[in-house]
Amino acid sequence: MLPTLIARYRAWMFCSALMALPALAQTAPSGAERPAADLSSNLGSIALSPSPSARELFANTRDAIVQVRVLLASANEQATLGSGFVARDLGVAGALVVTNFHVIADLAVDPDKYRIELRGTNQRLVSARLVAVDVIHDLAVLRTEPAPGVTPTPWQVLPLNADTMSQGAPVYALGNPLELGFLISEGLYNGSVEKRLYEQMLFSGSLNSGMSGGPAINQAGEVIGVNVATRRDGEQLSFLVPARYAKLLLEGTGNSPSPTDWRPEIGRQLLAHQAHIFSKFQTGTQTGQSGPAVAGMSTQRLGDRTVPTLDGSLTRCWAQGRTGEKLLYRSDALNCSLSEDVFAGSGVYAGSLRINHRLVRNDQLATPQFIALGAEIQGAKGGMGGRNRAKGQCHDDYVQARDHVYRVAVCVQAYRKFNGLFDYTLTATQVDSTSERLSSSLSMKGLSFENAQALSRLFLERMQ
Repeated sequence: MLPTLIARYRAWMFCSALMALPALAQTAPSGAERPAADLSSNLGSIALSPSPSARELFANTRDAIVQVRVLLASANEQATLGSGFVARDLGVAGALVVTNFHVIADLAVDPDKYRIELRGTNQRLVSARLVAVDVIHDLAVLRTEPAPGVTPTPWQVLPLNADTMSQGAPVYALGNPLELGFLISEGLYNGSVEKRLYEQMLFSGSLNSGMSGGPAINQAGEVIGVNVATRRDGEQLSFLVPARYAKLLLEGTGNSPSPTDWRPEIGRQLLAHQAHIFSKFQTGTQTGQSGPAVAGMSTQRLGDRTVPTLDGSLTRCWAQGRTGEKLLYRSDALNCSLSEDVFAGSGVYAGSLRINHRLVRNDQLATPQFIALGAEIQGAKGGMGGRNRAKGQCHDDYVQARDHVYRVAVCVQAYRKFNGLFDYTLTATQVDSTSERLSSSLSMKGLSFENAQALSRLFLERMQ
């Protein structure tokens, strides 16, 4: 039976996965991958003519905003830019600054290679260190480091307001986009984003590259959210982390020394994240179920075949079909994904699942041509490995399902810097027919080995 495939190779794969955990490799990250708020470059959407109320708010709050600069220590040049705001002034002990985790993620993962510098609206420059992270909600807290023997100049502080807002209320996002200078962007609060694993606020206003981590304030000048992302396929669709998560992170920031190595704590939070995702599958779901954010493994039709698919309010599916006189075969595709991945630094995104199916039916191709059509996706190749992941370990075999024979392959890659997390890919390709071929895959990133196995079992049980 198909469900026995994973069990048959459990011991082998577990040993392989353990062998794929060499000593941590310290290599300089490229900083090329960033969440959407740090990739958008829509200059035309920047608010250039703020209203009188916006101008007054900006004048009253601007001294609490900072540009967060992550510098490559060896070159003393910036590698990442973002924004932040002062949430507490501790006097000679420094000030606490809130920003996004993705802004300082490279430093958190490779602290020996980077340092943090903050620049205020008055060109005030101070060094800072990382004192708290919330990877799941994309938040971090920095503490400024006043120069020894020098009484620090007081900082302006922005208060946080975690009260419920009314939809349509004015909101003002602040930050330093594209190094054009500090500015304010007007918009509206449009409630919480629906069908998300973690709460985010929908801001109908502009966020641009470099504004990540800046404050979003109400008309009273209180922080109601933290700038985090924007949709590149829409207009004025931006997202904020609710202020209550920043308050919780600040409350947990004590005077005890902060870690010198943040990777164990980041790894712990990523493991909690993937466990939360897996718990949604434990509940299960019925096809088309709505309501609270859930996900599950179900089945649906693809042509005349029944295939496993993701279902629930957290998932999205797309279908595509190709046919016509010029085609010698017909092809239908179904792709489903659960994209609640968390950015962990150094180009690592953890916690995503994807299912892909392609059903090809032969009309006029000769048998060798049809066999060659899908040969490239019969097997699976493990990744070559690199600074973030170890070399992949793979195994494949032919398996008799209820109605068809498949070539099934399983590949696992361990994360070098976060123990207990793996990328896990399962492919199943039909090999018993010259008239049709179903090729299916389940791809998981940043899951524990046990949870990836359990989801693979659910997938295989639904293959026919």
